[in-house]
Amino acid sequence: MKNLKNTIKIIIIIGIISLLGLGLMVLALSHNLPDPRNFQERKIVESTKIYDRTGKILLYEIHGEQKRTVISLDKISPYIIKTTLAAEDHTFYEHHGFVFKSFVRALLNTLAYHKRLGGVSTITQQLARNAFLTTERSIIRKIKEAILTVQIERHYTKNQILEMYLNQVNFGYNNYGVEAASQYYFNKSAQNLDLAEAAYLTSLIQSPSYLSPYGSHRDELEARKNWVLSRTQILNYFPPEEVKKAQEEKVSWATKSFGFKAPHFVMYVRDLLYNTFSEEELEEGGYTIITTLDMNLQTIAEETVKKYGDYNEKNIGAKNLALLAEDPNTGQILAMVGSRDYWNLEKEGNVNATLSIRQPGSSFKPIVYATAFKKGLLPETVVFDTALNGVTANFSTDPNKPYLVTNYDSKTRGPVTLRQALAQSLNIPSVKVLYLAGIQNAIQTAKDFGITTLTEPPSHYGLSLVLGGGGVKLIEMVHAYTVFSQEGQFHPQTAILKIEDSKGNVLQDFTLETKQVIDPQIARMINSILSDNVSRASTFGWDNKLYFPGYDVAAKTGTDTEYRDAWTLGYTTSLAAGVWAGNNDRSPVAPTGAPGAQVAAPCWHEFMAKAFEFYPPGTFTDPLPYNVNQIPKPMVNGQYIVNQEYKNNNTGETKTIKEIHNILYYVNKDDLLGPSPQNPYSDPQFLNWETPVLLWAQSHIANFNSEYNINPGPDYVRVDSSNDVITFPDAPNINLVFPKNGDFLNNNLRLDAIITSSLGIKKAVLYLNQELLGDLAQGIDNHYYFDLPLNKLQEQNELKITAEDTSDQTATITAIVYK
Repeated sequence: MKNLKNTIKIIIIIGIISLLGLGLMVLALSHNLPDPRNFQERKIVESTKIYDRTGKILLYEIHGEQKRTVISLDKISPYIIKTTLAAEDHTFYEHHGFVFKSFVRALLNTLAYHKRLGGVSTITQQLARNAFLTTERSIIRKIKEAILTVQIERHYTKNQILEMYLNQVNFGYNNYGVEAASQYYFNKSAQNLDLAEAAYLTSLIQSPSYLSPYGSHRDELEARKNWVLSRTQILNYFPPEEVKKAQEEKVSWATKSFGFKAPHFVMYVRDLLYNTFSEEELEEGGYTIITTLDMNLQTIAEETVKKYGDYNEKNIGAKNLALLAEDPNTGQILAMVGSRDYWNLEKEGNVNATLSIRQPGSSFKPIVYATAFKKGLLPETVVFDTALNGVTANFSTDPNKPYLVTNYDSKTRGPVTLRQALAQSLNIPSVKVLYLAGIQNAIQTAKDFGITTLTEPPSHYGLSLVLGGGGVKLIEMVHAYTVFSQEGQFHPQTAILKIEDSKGNVLQDFTLETKQVIDPQIARMINSILSDNVSRASTFGWDNKLYFPGYDVAAKTGTDTEYRDAWTLGYTTSLAAGVWAGNNDRSPVAPTGAPGAQVAAPCWHEFMAKAFEFYPPGTFTDPLPYNVNQIPKPMVNGQYIVNQEYKNNNTGETKTIKEIHNILYYVNKDDLLGPSPQNPYSDPQFLNWETPVLLWAQSHIANFNSEYNINPGPDYVRVDSSNDVITFPDAPNINLVFPKNGDFLNNNLRLDAIITSSLGIKKAVLYLNQELLGDLAQGIDNHYYFDLPLNKLQEQNELKITAEDTSDQTATITAIVYK
């Protein structure tokens, strides 16, 4: 009993001491607090400034000078009074400054996690905090807030508090108070706001920057507005029919042009900062943000997007255009234009299309081909571009659900190399490449390259993934392409170089991080293909918008199947950039459709050409040499006509039979370089691929039915280890008759070359000093001619002839000649 009494005494003494300590602390804190009766006595705030990469060009200032027009409560629309009470503090007229449970929860949260829970403060608490206190997060600040809340409630009536709050609260873009906000957003006085407009303004109180109608989070603003309206209905402030009308109303936002630079980029950076800082801290903390933006490139990007955006809308029906550029060596974003005109809300100019999820079309193919190369395929590997009807290939294994694929020109080409298939963006071979690479493997490669949007299981995308069946963001696709530029190295993408606080302390500083995500040899193969103008010329023409004579530039276009999204992505060793064109409502870009090469490539080409002044291209490193003929796998090694050996298990007798099959006859898709499948027909895709190949061979290979694919007879099995193969016909041969290397032209300006091919020459073109002059004229006996233009000749000249045969094989010869 005595011990119990002693314990009680100790508890009472500790309690008294604690209360005395708390009282003394409250007294001390109260002594230094501003008097709430002097409402003009405000805390001093300092704006956060966002700069370009030089730290000299101010892009945007978060906060700035406050704009405020104080009005009395009776001059404020009852709609916004009710919406504010519904969203922020519906028991405002019942409590004495606190909702006790919410306050205790916020206090404990501050102690435990050093952050404030949103949506738990009363209007009086918000007024105390926002009008008089700093952005410090601490228990001391919370106690100060409580003291001020009590004092405010003691000195003012509820209507006075509400009036002060509505004249003090931040609505974004430095607009403090409901009158300034109403004039700013709707060009009207606060007393004339309707219910929908009031709900929008009330929504901004929660996060005025993030939910800005001029930012890129309009969907979130719309959701918040509808939530506010639903609260007013639940609280019986307004009848359901009035709430429903307000939810459906299309308000007229005031058109703004704020004068700050690179708006889509600035808003993107601001959103990134919200991951680290609260909105209040950014608006009042005085931080200095040095971004990665290069104003030289940003200016070029904005001018180019405006020029081609206007053209596309007028001539093609693509109303929007977006561009993003990045330094592939660092992952730093150099330019960002999210839409044609940020300030044009009528055309949703504030939408940042670089962050929107869209269908990439064929621009996703390089990621799939890189995955296939990881599994052992090569640029020289052959697959058949064939279809049963010569146009459309079926890749479905379910007869009731066909998956039909055609090439862009509704033609097929027979055997093609993977180099040709990717460079010419052929769809039928590309679907086969994805099947061989594996859908899950391709998704993993994309994730390794920084693409975050492919979160569904492989079955969701199916084989359409290689044709753009998975939604991606332009900002991530540009970043993914930088991995190729950097020979397989991944650098995390960033838009911020440095963050300093108001005292100059560095809180964050850029550090280059590097991770090897793909073998350099594979990246070099992709670079070689995407920069190979000869291989893509039969699709895009020789003088196309992906080609920069004299420079190593890799590029790929993409168009989704319904012409809703048009892309061009490309890179050098020093710069990567991507352009998206389309419509925000996802309508087709033209009545009959228009490809990325037509809609996006011109803008991309002009931007890159101008950007080269600031980021000169380097030279891609060639893949390490390898002897493809030493690879025993038919078709993997580029050879599709096979002298196949068969052996009789009983007699030991062997037979050699010429064969042509699809690649699944020779490879197991789960182990491409392993043993050939014992029963290739067991692969569910085998017949889809094999039947069109056999039909092609019957019409293109002489005596195919009588001399090829002959059954060796019973007891014969295929010998897998000694495939002796027939190579492709030789590439074209070019013999320059005149002028030869080192010749002087004198008065003879007619170029003469003999060009031969066992398959026939499809095209021969001439370049003079890296400028495409045109096609050579064919004469007799395989002679080709071109009359050189005297006015374009220099003292020393480089002549280059490129010839292509009917199987798309090419040959090139160069010569230096003198005037």
